Amino acid sequence: MLNFLPRRDVDELLKIRGRIEELRIRVGNPICVRYSTDEGERKRKFLNDVYTEKSIEYVFMSLCDHSVFGKEECIKQGYITSCDGERVGLCGDVVKNEKGVVTIKNITSLCVRFPNDVSGLALPFFEKYCDKPKSVLVISPPSQGKTTFLRDLGRLYSDKLGLNVLFIDERDEFSASGKFYLGKNSDVMKYADKSFGFLVGVRSLNPNVIICDELMTAEDLSSCSFASHSGVKTLASVHSDSLKNLLKKLIFTDIFKIGVFDCFVNLKYGGEIEVYNDKGEKC
Repeated sequence: MLNFLPRRDVDELLKIRGRIEELRIRVGNPICVRYSTDEGERKRKFLNDVYTEKSIEYVFMSLCDHSVFGKEECIKQGYITSCDGERVGLCGDVVKNEKGVVTIKNITSLCVRFPNDVSGLALPFFEKYCDKPKSVLVISPPSQGKTTFLRDLGRLYSDKLGLNVLFIDERDEFSASGKFYLGKNSDVMKYADKSFGFLVGVRSLNPNVIICDELMTAEDLSSCSFASHSGVKTLASVHSDSLKNLLKKLIFTDIFKIGVFDCFVNLKYGGEIEVYNDKGEKC
């Protein structure tokens, strides 16, 4: 990713490499970088060069390997994934037809999220609550570490419990193009949507556990339910700031009645968690 940026900006970013969480590249502005300090505090800073439409187009095309067609399906969904595993959100003109979104063009801003791996992040939860495998829904707002937590918990299920773990890696965030170790008993299905991944996984791959990220639709929740009622545990994540507010989303109103998840983990930045049982009672 850094190869596509101006030298002065790269020099600044290299000083905090390994602690970068997000870059915001917007037309008419310098890069805004969000990073964590050695003390765990989150900070933002602006870099040097102001980006024009032409310079953002260059970064975008470079991330696409100069082939928009090759990234067409991802672009329709508002993101692309770099060869190093960074997920890049896209903002620009949405082109639609009677079937839905065709593409996004005239890109005006990019949101680059850097994947981080924290081995042991889920270990306290695992040791206290996972004497046997559980289906877990991880709850937090964006950028609080849901994917990092799920990756580590899946790794523990694979290596400590010896379970067959299937990662449905829809956006290549769990493995980050092979950058992160996922466990010796883990399989990875990249770029598959959840409905396909869960169906093929249960039918063909004999998983004990299936892991996916970001439940957004009723269909996503239905896929988890299909696995759960087929005898397969599910680890997943969802955007909300609390279990109480999650229940206000229409598709999650009956989450306790559906019986998909054994427990719910409300994740705070830095790894602090609150745990609730399958009835929503705090543990």
